[in-house]
Amino acid sequence: MHETAELAAIMERLRAGHDMLPFLTGLHPAGQMQLRPMPFEMQALLEATTDYRPPDPGQGPVWLQVASLDDAAELIVYRVIGGTLYVVAPEP
Repeated sequence: MHETAELAAIMERLRAGHDMLPFLTGLHPAGQMQLRPMPFEMQALLEATTDYRPPDPGQGPVWLQVASLDDAAELIVYRVIGGTLYVVAPEP
């Protein structure tokens, strides 16, 4: 499957099951979200945590919650079959 079609199928599945989707500390309308390549800095922060396990290519999407004493953030990530890690984020 071409990567564009793979990403479109994942977003279609997410939008069909959810009216709102999380990104960091907020919820956003599912129709205004898209899968975008995860920024290197964000990926490095995730990989630095002791309990993070990278999603298997083509499996998922995976919902992650990162919490501190004062706050929590939630992300939906997906690794395409080709290996690139994507995050569900608001459209620019």
